[in-house]
Amino acid sequence: MTLGCRDLAWIGLLFAGAALASHDDTLGARFVGADGINASSCLEHHVPCRSIQYALAQAEPGNTVKVAAGIYDMSGVEPESFLFGVVKAQGGYLEVEHFQLQDPERNPTILVGVDPRYRQAVMRLGFQWAADMASAQQEIVDNSPAPALQATQFVPMNCVQAFAGQFPCRNVDFQAQIALNQFSSQPTSAANVWGLVDLNDNREYAVVGLRNGTAVVDLTDPANPRQVSTVPGNNSLWREVKVYQHFDVAANRFRAYAYITTEAAGSGLQVIDLSGLPNSVALATTLVDTGSQHTAYVSNIDYATNRALPGATPYLYLAGSNIGGGSWRVYSLVNPAQPQFIRQAPAGSQYVHDATSLLITDQRTTQCALGHNPCEVYVDFNENTVDLWDVTDKAAPVMLSSTTYSNASYTHSGWPTADQRSIFVHDELEEIRRGLFTQIYTMNVDDLRNPFIQASYQGPDTTTDHNGYTKGSLLYVSHYRRGLVVFDASNPSQLREVGHFDGFIEPAANSAGFDGAWGVYPFFPSGTVVISDISNGLYILRDHTATLSQNAGRIGFAGATASVGENAGSARVTMRRSNGFMGAVSIQFATSDLTATAGADYTASSGTLNWAAGDMSDQTITVPLVNDSQSEGTEAFRITLTNVAGGAAIDGSSTLDVQISNDDFAGPGTGGGGGGGAVGTSLLWLLGLLLLATGRQPQARRRAHQCADQVRLRHDRPA
Repeated sequence: MTLGCRDLAWIGLLFAGAALASHDDTLGARFVGADGINASSCLEHHVPCRSIQYALAQAEPGNTVKVAAGIYDMSGVEPESFLFGVVKAQGGYLEVEHFQLQDPERNPTILVGVDPRYRQAVMRLGFQWAADMASAQQEIVDNSPAPALQATQFVPMNCVQAFAGQFPCRNVDFQAQIALNQFSSQPTSAANVWGLVDLNDNREYAVVGLRNGTAVVDLTDPANPRQVSTVPGNNSLWREVKVYQHFDVAANRFRAYAYITTEAAGSGLQVIDLSGLPNSVALATTLVDTGSQHTAYVSNIDYATNRALPGATPYLYLAGSNIGGGSWRVYSLVNPAQPQFIRQAPAGSQYVHDATSLLITDQRTTQCALGHNPCEVYVDFNENTVDLWDVTDKAAPVMLSSTTYSNASYTHSGWPTADQRSIFVHDELEEIRRGLFTQIYTMNVDDLRNPFIQASYQGPDTTTDHNGYTKGSLLYVSHYRRGLVVFDASNPSQLREVGHFDGFIEPAANSAGFDGAWGVYPFFPSGTVVISDISNGLYILRDHTATLSQNAGRIGFAGATASVGENAGSARVTMRRSNGFMGAVSIQFATSDLTATAGADYTASSGTLNWAAGDMSDQTITVPLVNDSQSEGTEAFRITLTNVAGGAAIDGSSTLDVQISNDDFAGPGTGGGGGGGAVGTSLLWLLGLLLLATGRQPQARRRAHQCADQVRLRHDRPA
């Protein structure tokens, strides 16, 4: 039998180590090659399609369009249709390798016709950007560091009137940002993040997974973060981090190690020695008993210090490796610089995507194997179910239960409550595949043998939730395009949002997809919280949600500007209580004329807004408008806040000027929310017809289209 080049390449991949399908493949892939044909659904890697545009049209939500080396013209294609959102394209593959391994440097995949503002996003997904077809054919590409779509913010900003500088927020302040092009290694994307408090000097550090390595950043002065060093690693979108710290008796000091995993083939497990901080870090070793893995997890430690819990022994678990079908593997940390493999999950166990653990010391130990008190429970998120394992005896693990839930699409990750009676569960695909609004689930583990899972939160939009961690009664979630969202989890079955910081503002829409905040580390004792954003690097934030019950808070306008169409019927201005909910508070408001006149343009209004103790719900000031038939310019009235009671203060400005835009040409509107009604698009065309009659046809057409587009945007914008 004669083997062709394709066969030899495929056999070589098999001998490379029974590699699992990548994370993308588990979500579904479409295939594109320079010699393909646009005559199929693009599902067969050996019969790829020819164009990215065609494959995008075939793709379903959650799919990745894998593109082989070549030149592809994307003229006329909206960049956000394949760089962000529920379907993404990725370059850097080879047809002869069956699209198994992504290597953008070896397999140049060049795009032409893409707006240069999106160059960073293009490179992040494994493509190269060329200015035109002639340049691409000569392999003249621009791979230099590129800025993100949104501007980097340099100055610390408190969250005032719902914004910290350019970022929407609530009870979370902006301290600093390190954009991707500010990291010394110039990565094209960021992945997960973890934290360390060095117990030798109490300095705080972020350990950040990047596309091309792992960076360590000193956060001791959070407004002025300092990059200490970067340890290089194989290029990969995925890089996960966990940390373990112990006291070295011989050296009479604490030592800390970071464990780094990635899905890049041949990477093994990196162990980074952090003991040289604050001056340096070093790669201690690379374990090569696996070629790659998705995540690492360290059990039985305090995640604020990364130190072993009293009387407990920490262990390192790897999930999603290329060995044994990706089931969990456990290692001893007796020598934390050189973890020792203990065992893999029993034969037949499933792939594990992520993990957490419980250390049971109450009466539930009777539900574990005989004599296991305390009982170590490994929590396995395996895409389909949440599995609980009694791993107290590493030589004889016992599965206690396997639990699924309604709408399960991709059981991704989770974290227990402080009392270890519940586990919050994040599903990464139900928003993408089912079009659901954000769902977070709570698993009740009062009975380890018969737990159950139910939805505990539904969000305001379809934004995908990713990773969450509990600190006390709070749940901190890296919520992709919504950024950081903080929940009051004191009632685990009914989460209540109490804080957020949206660092992903371009593209602005909060919607399903794998963009924005990948990871969050909320455990620093200083109150600093860090977010790793795939496109925008590292955010350093100041969290106020932990002290809400200790302060009366501030009351103010949720925004610095307000505008409304005259035919909306009323102006509705959102009022927000922030930075505290201790005790009952109130505030008075009253309107006054600017260029608008009470009685002729609006109805004079005044009143008192009240919040009970514990209440942070938004309230609304409603001011009726007078819709006359006169043609007028934009007019304005003012709302003034006074007499704050209950110990609260005014948040930001005590006044807000409300602009009333004239829409008398359009006649009565259809109504609308959020500060103004919307004019029907058909009526806006009347404006165009009137202008046509005056001989201003080109201007009329442009203006009519612009107005209609503004109306659509107003209707489509999430509430």
